[in-house]
Amino acid sequence: MLKFWNQVREHLQGGERVLLTLVAENTRHSPGTVGARLLVTESGATFGTIGGGIMERNLIERAAEILRDEDAFAEVRALHHRRSAPGEPSGMICAGSQTNLGFLCRPEVDGAAIEKVVSVLRGGRSATLKITPGGLSVAEEPPDLSRRQHRLTRDGERWVYEEELLNRRRLAILGGGHCALALARVMARLGYDVFAFEAEKKVPEEELREHVRELWIVADFADAGPRIAVPELTLVVVMTSDFPSDVRALSGIVGRPFPFLGVMGSPAKLEEIFELLREQGFSDHQLNRVQAPVGLPIGSNTPEEIAISVAAQILQRRDRGTRG
Repeated sequence: MLKFWNQVREHLQGGERVLLTLVAENTRHSPGTVGARLLVTESGATFGTIGGGIMERNLIERAAEILRDEDAFAEVRALHHRRSAPGEPSGMICAGSQTNLGFLCRPEVDGAAIEKVVSVLRGGRSATLKITPGGLSVAEEPPDLSRRQHRLTRDGERWVYEEELLNRRRLAILGGGHCALALARVMARLGYDVFAFEAEKKVPEEELREHVRELWIVADFADAGPRIAVPELTLVVVMTSDFPSDVRALSGIVGRPFPFLGVMGSPAKLEEIFELLREQGFSDHQLNRVQAPVGLPIGSNTPEEIAISVAAQILQRRDRGTRG
């Protein structure tokens, strides 16, 4: 999200108007999913996507007209991806439907609000973006985890779109080695905010900082769990470089409300880890929450293969509607 909104900000600062298109709703099989977004500028530059294909090409052509002719513009438009479906066709035939929200951002009107969006995202703070036919605004407030991150409400011709700017795709990796780097790289490309933890006496992989929002150096891996913000949304994967560190890392997270816990390792190693944790007083109920070994069983061996297996398990859970 930060890259997208920073692009909007830079074009507005350059005096250009920008047409935003956000996918506010979608059904299964739609190429555009909730949270997808596209910008088109007066100079014809584009960034992002709402699903591609002829639907997107038509939108970009229409955007040129809006940017040239309209002083203000805001609309909600439901498109159906079937030739014979009721309602407005998108030109695509992949099934499903999506509702696109269009809004014309003007430097003199919306520049300050977009600056605030970028500031909130850079700081990892919680805020709500609101778009109505009357304008765009941003209010900093705690996240409401009982509500959907993207919300569109309609009452006849009136509508309100609200988007929580705190990224709910969050992953904490305990460990800073080859496997941690590979997983951070994959998950960041999938849109996750990644937070990594490494021990004081160890040197994290040099590239790791490029793919994580924050890299924490801790004296004891058991200290990592309490430092992880928004635990109700954050997935945790333990992949330290040694057996004692795995034990310490797990001891700091198994009693906390993380929606997903995983640990890398062979069955024999994991059996010993869990035995030590039981001796420390952790219950089978707590330990049974841990995915061990983490990742789908695809015969992965290299760091990159392990990262793909872990990412696939996380995406599988999300697709099934499990938190995370």
